[in-house]
Amino acid sequence: MAIAQDTGVVKEIVINGNQNIQRDAILATMRTKVGLAYLQATLDQDRKSIEDMGFFQAVDAQARPLEVGNWQIVINVVEFPVIKEIRIVGNAAVPTEEIAAALTFKPGQVYNVKGVQPSVAAIRKVYSDRGFFVQIEEFGPMQDSPTTINVVLLELTVNSVAVQGNTRTKKSVFDHLIKTRAGDPYNVRKWEADLRRIYGTQWFEDVKSVERESETIGKVDLIANVKEARTGMFNVGIQVDPRSNFAGLLKLSDSNFRGTGQNVGINYLQSTQGDGASIDLDYGNPWIDNHDTAMQFSIYSRLVFRFAGTSFGGSSVPTNDDRYTERRTGATLGFARPVRGDELKASASIRMERIDTSHLNTTSTNSFIRQDGDVGVLSLGLTQNKRDVDIEPSRGTWARILVEPGYSNITAVGGAEAANTGLGSSTFLRTNLEYRAYFSSGPPRGRELDAPRKVLAVRARYGVISGRVPFFEQFFAGGSDTIRGYAEDRFWGRQTLLTTVEYRYPIQKAFNAILFVDYGGAWGGYGGVNKFSQSSSPDLHIGYGLGFSFRTPLGPIRLDFGFNDEGGSRTHFLIGTSF
Repeated sequence: MAIAQDTGVVKEIVINGNQNIQRDAILATMRTKVGLAYLQATLDQDRKSIEDMGFFQAVDAQARPLEVGNWQIVINVVEFPVIKEIRIVGNAAVPTEEIAAALTFKPGQVYNVKGVQPSVAAIRKVYSDRGFFVQIEEFGPMQDSPTTINVVLLELTVNSVAVQGNTRTKKSVFDHLIKTRAGDPYNVRKWEADLRRIYGTQWFEDVKSVERESETIGKVDLIANVKEARTGMFNVGIQVDPRSNFAGLLKLSDSNFRGTGQNVGINYLQSTQGDGASIDLDYGNPWIDNHDTAMQFSIYSRLVFRFAGTSFGGSSVPTNDDRYTERRTGATLGFARPVRGDELKASASIRMERIDTSHLNTTSTNSFIRQDGDVGVLSLGLTQNKRDVDIEPSRGTWARILVEPGYSNITAVGGAEAANTGLGSSTFLRTNLEYRAYFSSGPPRGRELDAPRKVLAVRARYGVISGRVPFFEQFFAGGSDTIRGYAEDRFWGRQTLLTTVEYRYPIQKAFNAILFVDYGGAWGGYGGVNKFSQSSSPDLHIGYGLGFSFRTPLGPIRLDFGFNDEGGSRTHFLIGTSF
């Protein structure tokens, strides 16, 4: 009997039930054609092909005999309805409009079941791209309203946030550092930023994340497991200073005072070259309000050794007649506040100082520049920080613009400027631009905050001053943080351009070898001092060499061996970090 049915020719194909899907579109999917032999196996395949179009709730395919040897094929379909509305519920982390835009169908189209999986994948990608997690609980026409597509989402949310391992740091500190809150949609990027923020304080040796599924479906418990570091220090010893060679050091500080996040410090430095001590009293509070406004205050009396240790371009140690010192006595008060998440911060600070120079021998050193008096500078800055971590970043960028209007009142003039008594009271405007970028082969650091990594780091700085500026408020270039291989403050002027490229190669977790090239200078300022000739136009210089950085319990240390383009060399020792 089956053989008898599989004989003859298809005379006619009838399609019933289609209202929005064209007949030709249905026929195009079928292998059964008018004029071809009728085969039941082919018709069964055609029925599946029509179902696979995705537009139909039901498909039935039958063959009806006509006259001997001819067949009529009848296709009965039940279309899905035309979509009138897409209803999205359960979303809090991602806007409804963004989810709707990711779907493969829109209102006015016939619902197509084949669009479900691509739409589900698109929704998950929208969430994943933002760092969220979501489950699609329901997707399809509503039973009581078939023209409405119901999309029910279950976002993974935070059940609780906790910190373990802290014995000294108070809970209020973590309330500021951790922005993820119970009840929030769980965002892995936000949580990782919280971990980086904790680690970036340098109050903790290690920060790890523990994520546990809650007993409630769709919720997660987050735990920051920390190991507190030593933040209070009392140091007595000898310090190598890039300006004054050796100095006796007495330092008492705590960067996490009594576990509150506040920093306090007393720094006493007595140079072996005499001329009195340098004293700093510092206080800082990273959160003086609920908007994460930070405050920093310092009062100080510092001794600055201009051109010390170089005999002004020579190789001998300067004599008492050659030394040129500045005593800077004053205070600074500054504030900073995030204006767009953690990436963008605005800052404002004021500095008031009294400058007094000494050791200006009028018989042998009258080419020095003496301008004693008072200065006040207001600094207004905007900083964008997109680095993966602030401590030894491996990816990202950092940029800052700093505008500094200043006022000076020079009351005593001497040396090369003895004849220029007209400086008096004057104003100036100093503008600084700086950009940093970091490149590495791996992705941005997520949970492995201190994992060693090869990094290419670049920095560029430009500054310009308008108005009448005192000698000591110019830009200075040369030395450990500008052009290595040259003496500290070798170049100065009203404009500066400085660029640096470093390749940082980790030898151990806290020990890096660094190849560096510095290029830049300063120009357009006051004239030369002894052998330190200056330029009125851009005259850039190169420094290059090999350096090493160490992270120690007493803080970071940097040692650089630099060579310059004039055939000289210099070793730079710095307590602190590079950029």
